[in-house]
Amino acid sequence: MRPRPSRGLGFTLVELLVVIAIIAVLAALLLPSLINAKEKARRVGCKSNIRQFILAAHMYANDNTEKLPSGLSENPNKEDEHIPVISSVTREALTRYAGNVKILDCPSLGPPFNKAAGWFYSMYGFVIGYNYLGGHDGTPWQDSYSTYSTWISPKTANALSTLVLVTDMNDWSTSESKTFAPHGSRGPILRKGRLENFDAFGAPSRSIGAVGGNVGLLDGSVAWRKISNMKTHRGSRLWDDIGCFAAW
Repeated sequence: MRPRPSRGLGFTLVELLVVIAIIAVLAALLLPSLINAKEKARRVGCKSNIRQFILAAHMYANDNTEKLPSGLSENPNKEDEHIPVISSVTREALTRYAGNVKILDCPSLGPPFNKAAGWFYSMYGFVIGYNYLGGHDGTPWQDSYSTYSTWISPKTANALSTLVLVTDMNDWSTSESKTFAPHGSRGPILRKGRLENFDAFGAPSRSIGAVGGNVGLLDGSVAWRKISNMKTHRGSRLWDDIGCFAAW
């Protein structure tokens, strides 16, 4: 009588396919949770940066007769101001008081942000990863259409405590063909892998998937605000509809 051939210890093809299918299902279930957790961590880090940014501005004011750091650009035309742009002098002051240049950029933003050298825009200054609303002249900035919400720039640390001082960079500009959205549902919006989202042609951040952002007040409080609760504001003092716009 012939002995029965003993079965090997390896997997059959069917068993292997079943294991692969189970792994695929588990990955599909877990991956969104991992991505969402990563984005939540970025938002927490971003919130912390804004708190430190506000603290640095107050520390500067404490040493400068309560005046907040200037929001003016380096352009010879002093009215040519933009809220994501600060001068070299202001950037150096904020970095010195904060002790860390990283507080000037949201952790969700990739190059050209989050580099020690910063993003220098010729004739204007440094484009930072937040909107700095302090130390600007002539607010509220008026426009030709009167369709945007107005905002007041706090120029001293003892101004109205509920004034907005720093916000996430939900910004866009049709003339520059750039749209920034640091917080989508699963992370920053990167259309075609680009942070500037050039193919959106300067459309509002909400239209490309932004879900909200952090808003920091002069009193140091920072809160998350849904994009549906945000209003559109002028981000450039000049240029009307071809300037920079921002939502907070």
